[in-house]
Amino acid sequence: MLKSVVLLGLLAVVLGAAQSKNVVPLLDGRIVGGENTTISAHPYIVSLLRSNSHTCGGALISTTWVLTAAHCVSPLLSYSVRVGSTYRNSGGDVIAVSRLIRHPNYSSATIDNDIAALQLASPTSNPDAIPISLVPEGGAPQAGLIATISGWGALSEGGPSPTILQVVRVPVVSQSDCRAAYGQNAITDRMFCAGVLGVGGQDACQGDSGGPVVINGVLTGLVSWGNGCARPNHPGVKTSIAPLRSWVRNNTGI
Repeated sequence: MLKSVVLLGLLAVVLGAAQSKNVVPLLDGRIVGGENTTISAHPYIVSLLRSNSHTCGGALISTTWVLTAAHCVSPLLSYSVRVGSTYRNSGGDVIAVSRLIRHPNYSSATIDNDIAALQLASPTSNPDAIPISLVPEGGAPQAGLIATISGWGALSEGGPSPTILQVVRVPVVSQSDCRAAYGQNAITDRMFCAGVLGVGGQDACQGDSGGPVVINGVLTGLVSWGNGCARPNHPGVKTSIAPLRSWVRNNTGI
Protein backbone atom coordinates (compact mmCIF):
# COMPACT_ATOMS: atom_id res chain seq x y z
CA MET A 1 0.00 0.00 0.00
CA LEU A 2 0.96 3.60 -0.08
CA LYS A 3 1.96 4.62 3.43
CA SER A 4 1.54 8.38 3.63
CA VAL A 5 3.23 10.26 6.43
CA VAL A 6 2.27 13.84 7.20
CA LEU A 7 4.90 15.95 8.92
CA LEU A 8 3.01 18.40 11.13
CA GLY A 9 4.34 21.55 12.74
CA LEU A 10 5.96 24.10 10.49
CA LEU A 11 6.60 21.61 7.69
CA ALA A 12 4.08 19.42 5.87
CA VAL A 13 5.64 16.69 3.76
CA VAL A 14 3.91 13.67 2.27
CA LEU A 15 6.08 10.57 2.08
CA GLY A 16 5.33 7.10 0.71
CA ALA A 17 6.37 3.51 1.25
CA ALA A 18 4.99 0.09 0.36
CA GLN A 19 3.30 -1.69 3.23
CA SER A 20 1.09 -4.72 3.67
CA LYS A 21 -2.04 -3.07 5.11
CA ASN A 22 -4.12 -0.13 3.97
CA VAL A 23 -3.20 2.24 6.81
CA VAL A 24 -2.42 5.94 6.52
CA PRO A 25 -0.29 6.74 9.58
CA LEU A 26 0.19 10.31 10.74
CA LEU A 27 3.18 11.48 12.69
CA ASP A 28 1.82 11.56 16.16
CA GLY A 29 1.91 13.87 19.12
CA ARG A 30 -1.00 15.86 20.49
CA ILE A 31 -2.75 14.74 23.65
CA VAL A 32 -6.32 13.44 23.32
CA GLY A 33 -8.41 12.51 26.35
CA GLY A 34 -5.87 13.83 28.84
CA GLU A 35 -5.90 16.56 31.45
CA ASN A 36 -4.06 19.72 32.43
CA THR A 37 -0.83 19.21 34.30
CA THR A 38 2.22 21.23 35.37
CA ILE A 39 5.93 21.20 34.66
CA SER A 40 6.59 20.22 38.27
CA ALA A 41 4.91 16.88 37.55
CA HIS A 42 6.89 16.38 34.32
CA PRO A 43 10.06 18.50 34.70
CA TYR A 44 11.86 16.61 31.93
CA ILE A 45 9.59 17.72 29.07
CA VAL A 46 10.78 20.45 26.71
CA SER A 47 9.20 22.31 23.83
CA LEU A 48 11.23 22.17 20.62
CA LEU A 49 11.12 25.56 18.92
CA ARG A 50 11.67 26.50 15.29
CA SER A 51 11.66 30.27 14.66
CA ASN A 52 10.46 30.69 18.27
CA SER A 53 7.34 28.58 17.63
CA HIS A 54 6.55 25.23 19.25
CA THR A 55 6.96 22.43 16.74
CA CYS A 56 7.56 19.21 18.74
CA GLY A 57 8.15 17.86 22.20
CA GLY A 58 11.34 16.44 23.64
CA ALA A 59 12.81 14.92 26.78
CA LEU A 60 15.66 16.37 28.83
CA ILE A 61 18.12 13.54 29.63
CA SER A 62 20.88 15.74 31.09
CA THR A 63 21.44 19.45 31.61
CA THR A 64 22.81 19.64 28.05
CA TRP A 65 21.07 16.89 26.05
CA VAL A 66 17.52 16.40 24.76
CA LEU A 67 16.00 13.44 22.92
CA THR A 68 13.27 13.97 20.35
CA ALA A 69 11.89 12.26 17.25
CA ALA A 70 14.11 12.30 14.16
CA HIS A 71 11.18 13.33 11.99
CA CYS A 72 10.88 16.54 14.04
CA VAL A 73 14.24 17.94 12.95
CA SER A 74 16.30 18.68 9.87
CA PRO A 75 20.09 19.16 9.87
CA LEU A 76 19.54 22.18 7.61
CA LEU A 77 17.47 24.12 10.15
CA SER A 78 18.14 25.83 13.48
CA TYR A 79 16.29 25.04 16.70
CA SER A 80 16.00 26.01 20.35
CA VAL A 81 14.17 24.46 23.29
CA ARG A 82 11.99 25.88 26.03
CA VAL A 83 12.69 24.20 29.36
CA GLY A 84 11.00 24.50 32.75
CA SER A 85 7.59 25.76 31.67
CA THR A 86 4.01 24.53 31.94
CA TYR A 87 3.07 26.81 29.06
CA ARG A 88 3.66 26.18 25.38
CA ASN A 89 4.45 29.77 24.40
CA SER A 90 5.90 31.39 27.51
CA GLY A 91 7.82 30.90 30.74
CA GLY A 92 10.89 28.87 31.56
CA ASP A 93 14.14 29.40 29.67
CA VAL A 94 14.82 29.24 25.94
CA ILE A 95 18.18 27.69 25.03
CA ALA A 96 19.65 27.34 21.54
CA VAL A 97 20.47 23.91 20.11
CA SER A 98 24.16 23.85 19.18
CA ARG A 99 24.33 20.32 17.74
CA LEU A 100 21.77 18.02 16.16
CA ILE A 101 22.41 14.28 15.74
CA ARG A 102 19.76 12.33 13.88
CA HIS A 103 19.96 8.54 13.85
CA PRO A 104 21.85 7.58 10.66
CA ASN A 105 19.37 4.79 9.91
CA TYR A 106 16.26 6.92 10.35
CA SER A 107 13.84 6.30 7.48
CA SER A 108 11.31 8.95 6.54
CA ALA A 109 9.38 6.28 4.62
CA THR A 110 9.00 3.72 7.42
CA ILE A 111 9.66 6.04 10.42
CA ASP A 112 12.10 3.45 11.74
CA ASN A 113 14.88 4.63 14.11
CA ASP A 114 12.82 7.77 14.80
CA ILE A 115 15.19 9.39 17.29
CA ALA A 116 17.49 12.41 17.43
CA ALA A 117 19.76 13.89 20.10
CA LEU A 118 20.03 17.65 20.57
CA GLN A 119 22.95 19.25 22.41
CA LEU A 120 22.15 22.56 24.09
CA ALA A 121 24.41 25.57 23.65
CA SER A 122 24.57 25.97 27.43
CA PRO A 123 23.48 23.78 30.36
CA THR A 124 20.09 24.47 31.83
CA SER A 125 20.10 25.69 35.42
CA ASN A 126 16.34 26.14 35.61
CA PRO A 127 15.09 24.52 38.85
CA ASP A 128 11.94 23.36 37.04
CA ALA A 129 13.95 21.52 34.36
CA ILE A 130 15.09 18.14 35.71
CA PRO A 131 16.53 15.39 33.47
CA ILE A 132 14.86 11.98 33.39
CA SER A 133 16.61 8.62 33.61
CA LEU A 134 16.69 6.39 30.55
CA VAL A 135 15.38 2.85 30.21
CA PRO A 136 18.12 0.17 30.16
CA GLU A 137 19.05 -1.50 26.90
CA GLY A 138 16.63 -4.23 25.89
CA GLY A 139 13.41 -4.86 23.99
CA ALA A 140 9.89 -3.48 23.90
CA PRO A 141 8.16 -2.74 27.22
CA GLN A 142 5.80 -5.35 28.63
CA ALA A 143 2.18 -5.19 27.54
CA GLY A 144 -0.13 -3.74 30.16
CA LEU A 145 2.38 -1.38 31.73
CA ILE A 146 1.07 2.18 32.00
CA ALA A 147 2.75 4.79 29.81
CA THR A 148 2.59 8.45 30.82
CA ILE A 149 2.60 10.78 27.82
CA SER A 150 2.85 14.55 28.19
CA GLY A 151 2.81 17.34 25.63
CA TRP A 152 1.16 20.40 24.19
CA GLY A 153 -1.31 20.13 21.32
CA ALA A 154 -4.82 19.45 20.11
CA LEU A 155 -7.34 17.92 22.48
CA SER A 156 -9.05 16.14 19.58
CA GLU A 157 -8.18 15.08 16.06
CA GLY A 158 -7.80 18.29 14.06
CA GLY A 159 -8.73 20.43 17.07
CA PRO A 160 -6.99 23.51 18.53
CA SER A 161 -3.91 23.30 20.74
CA PRO A 162 -4.05 24.33 24.41
CA THR A 163 -1.35 26.49 25.93
CA ILE A 164 -1.19 24.39 29.12
CA LEU A 165 0.78 21.14 29.32
CA GLN A 166 -1.38 18.01 28.97
CA VAL A 167 -0.88 14.46 30.26
CA VAL A 168 -2.52 11.13 29.46
CA ARG A 169 -1.88 7.62 30.79
CA VAL A 170 -2.43 4.63 28.52
CA PRO A 171 -1.44 0.94 28.60
CA VAL A 172 1.30 -0.58 26.47
CA VAL A 173 -0.09 -2.86 23.76
CA SER A 174 1.59 -6.18 22.94
CA GLN A 175 3.86 -6.27 19.89
CA SER A 176 1.60 -8.88 18.29
CA ASP A 177 -1.49 -6.67 18.70
CA CYS A 178 0.48 -3.63 17.51
CA ARG A 179 1.55 -5.48 14.36
CA ALA A 180 -1.97 -6.79 13.83
CA ALA A 181 -3.20 -3.18 13.83
CA TYR A 182 -0.63 -1.77 11.42
CA GLY A 183 0.84 -4.71 9.51
CA GLN A 184 3.65 -7.08 10.35
CA ASN A 185 6.28 -5.12 8.44
CA ALA A 186 5.19 -1.67 9.64
CA ILE A 187 6.14 -2.20 13.29
CA THR A 188 9.86 -2.81 13.78
CA ASP A 189 11.69 -3.85 16.93
CA ARG A 190 12.43 -0.15 17.49
CA MET A 191 8.75 0.67 17.92
CA PHE A 192 5.97 -0.17 20.37
CA CYS A 193 2.31 0.76 20.70
CA ALA A 194 0.39 2.29 23.58
CA GLY A 195 -3.30 3.10 23.79
CA VAL A 196 -6.67 1.75 24.88
CA LEU A 197 -7.08 -0.98 22.26
CA GLY A 198 -10.69 -1.50 21.20
CA VAL A 199 -11.83 1.62 23.04
CA GLY A 200 -9.67 4.56 21.98
CA GLY A 201 -10.31 8.09 23.18
CA GLN A 202 -6.95 8.55 24.91
CA ASP A 203 -3.51 8.99 23.33
CA ALA A 204 -1.23 11.42 21.57
CA CYS A 205 -2.12 12.83 18.14
CA GLN A 206 -0.72 14.96 15.31
CA GLY A 207 1.49 17.94 15.95
CA ASP A 208 3.64 17.31 19.01
CA SER A 209 5.84 14.36 18.12
CA GLY A 210 9.05 13.63 19.99
CA GLY A 211 7.44 14.01 23.39
CA PRO A 212 8.38 11.71 26.29
CA VAL A 213 6.73 8.36 26.94
CA VAL A 214 7.51 7.43 30.56
CA ILE A 215 6.99 4.00 32.15
CA ASN A 216 7.81 3.34 35.81
CA GLY A 217 9.55 6.70 36.08
CA VAL A 218 12.03 6.21 33.23
CA LEU A 219 12.05 7.48 29.65
CA THR A 220 11.01 4.46 27.60
CA GLY A 221 9.79 5.97 24.34
CA LEU A 222 9.14 9.01 22.21
CA VAL A 223 5.86 9.90 20.52
CA SER A 224 6.27 8.92 16.86
CA TRP A 225 3.30 8.10 14.61
CA GLY A 226 -0.14 6.57 14.35
CA ASN A 227 -3.30 6.24 12.27
CA GLY A 228 -5.44 9.20 13.24
CA CYS A 229 -5.88 10.16 16.89
CA ALA A 230 -6.78 7.78 19.72
CA ARG A 231 -8.78 5.53 17.40
CA PRO A 232 -10.03 2.27 18.95
CA ASN A 233 -8.16 -0.14 16.68
CA HIS A 234 -5.01 1.89 16.05
CA PRO A 235 -2.98 2.61 19.21
CA GLY A 236 -0.25 5.23 18.95
CA VAL A 237 3.17 4.06 17.80
CA LYS A 238 6.18 5.13 19.88
CA THR A 239 9.91 5.03 19.28
CA SER A 240 11.29 2.35 21.61
CA ILE A 241 14.42 3.68 23.31
CA ALA A 242 15.67 0.39 24.83
CA PRO A 243 16.85 -1.08 21.49
CA LEU A 244 18.45 2.29 20.65
CA ARG A 245 20.11 2.73 24.04
CA SER A 246 23.66 2.13 22.79
CA TRP A 247 23.20 4.76 20.07
CA VAL A 248 22.11 7.29 22.70
CA ARG A 249 25.08 6.43 24.91
CA ASN A 250 27.61 6.59 22.08
CA ASN A 251 26.41 10.01 20.96
CA THR A 252 25.62 11.73 24.26
CA GLY A 253 27.66 9.85 26.85
CA ILE A 254 24.45 9.15 28.79
